[in-house]
This record gives sequence, C-alpha cells and structure tokens, in this order.
Amino acid sequence: MKAPGNLTGEENPLTADLRRRMDLFYQNTSDYTAFKLVNALPEQWNYVRAAILETLEKKPLCRILEFGAGKSGFPGFVEDLKPSLHYTAQDVTRANEAHLLQVADAVHFSSIGQIEGEFDVIFSTFVFEHVSDPRQTLEKLFSFLTLGGKLFIFCPRYDFPFYLSHSADHYSALRRLGIGVWLALARLWSCIARRSLFLVHTDPAIFHLPAFYRDRDAIHWASLWDLEAFFRGRGRLKRLKLASGGIKDWIVKNLLQINVAITREK
Repeated sequence: MKAPGNLTGEENPLTADLRRRMDLFYQNTSDYTAFKLVNALPEQWNYVRAAILETLEKKPLCRILEFGAGKSGFPGFVEDLKPSLHYTAQDVTRANEAHLLQVADAVHFSSIGQIEGEFDVIFSTFVFEHVSDPRQTLEKLFSFLTLGGKLFIFCPRYDFPFYLSHSADHYSALRRLGIGVWLALARLWSCIARRSLFLVHTDPAIFHLPAFYRDRDAIHWASLWDLEAFFRGRGRLKRLKLASGGIKDWIVKNLLQINVAITREK
C-alpha cells in the first residue's frame, strides 16, 4: 500500500535530502522561538528529575543526555542536584551554542550517531517529531542507556485518527482527508502486525507557507503505537500523565501527545 501525501519510511533516499534541507532551515532561520527563549517544561522535567533521584540512590553520579537540547532550561531546573550530575546537551545547530556551553558539562553539535558513551537518563522534549531517521535515532539512544536507565520522549502524537501534523497545512482539505483515511488504515494494520511504521513527511509546509507556525516542521509523524512495537521485548514502556487544567488541556497533553518513559531491562 503506497503512502499518500509524501509520507515514507526513513530508508527512502528522499529523507537524506530532507535532512539537509531542514538543517539548512534551522541554521538560517531567525524566526524560531526555540532559538530565542530559554525553555521551561517542568511538567515533563519532573519525571526526568524523579529518575535522576532514583539513580542517585544507587550511585554518586548520574549521567544525563538531552537530545535536541535547544535553548534548554533543564540545567537550572536541577541546579540543586549538582555536582552529582553530568549533563550532556546535543543539538544539530549551533544557534544556541553560547547558552549550552555555559550550562552544560559537555555539548555535541552533531547527529546523535556521532556521540559515544553511557547515560543513566536520556530525554527529549518536543524533538522526536523533527528527526528524519526515527528508527535509527531510537536504536542509538537506547544503546546509550545503562541497564536500568530510562529514556523519556515527549512529543506530539500523530496516530490519533485524522489528527495530522501541521506539516501538511499546505495541502487541500480533500487531500488531507485522503491522508487521514490512509493513515487510519495503515496504523490499524501496524497494530495488528505489531510493526512500527515510523513515517516521515518529505514535503513539509515549512518550505511552502511563508509564516512559521507550530509543528509545520514536524517531519516525523510520531506514533505511540510505533514506539510500543519498537520497544516490545527490549524495554519497559510506561505512559506518563501530565497535569491538566480542563478537558481541552487534558486532550492536548495526554491524548494528542506522547509522554513515555522506556526503561532498559537487558
């Protein structure tokens, strides 16, 4: 079954060209909020902090990797736990270099595949939807984890029926409907077959529409079902709940987002 709407797997050569175009976009854009403000995500980071404290009960130093750190405010969030932490920040762009060099113990401006080492806690907040090689990224991140270590992923969830990434905003309503129908069937098949799809959108709206908008650069249409199938037999995946201020807020935070912790068990 051929995917509509320029959706494909990461093995497609088109994804390599997409990655080059996206990296160039991030290097040259001056209108990206993540490059302007130090982020603060305490609802997600509280889970990460709990895992750090759990690690420190067993060893004197906790090694942490933030994947796609951006202009991270996480080091300040755990300031009281230093010097029992070694915090490594990774990003593909040097847009936040001055900030990260000031707050991190180590910084890598490269793809995740060029990093080496072991970590007790790895996390990313609203980054996984921006990778063009999700399967390889997960393989690498999971290989970094120590036994009993935890990987946290917080990102949009695009396997809810007819909830499409804003990267498809430039398509007509009819085309989006067709994509939604195909996705619903494809996701159902993947659940029955217990196989991950890891769909990448090679023609995102960020290259077509003039104004930046939320998730128009979300090229990986992340799926909770993909993650559950991928980690089955490898690690223990636990869904996490975020506090909400009402029904709409709950839907956004807990139904239309992926909030998970994966523990390496072997």
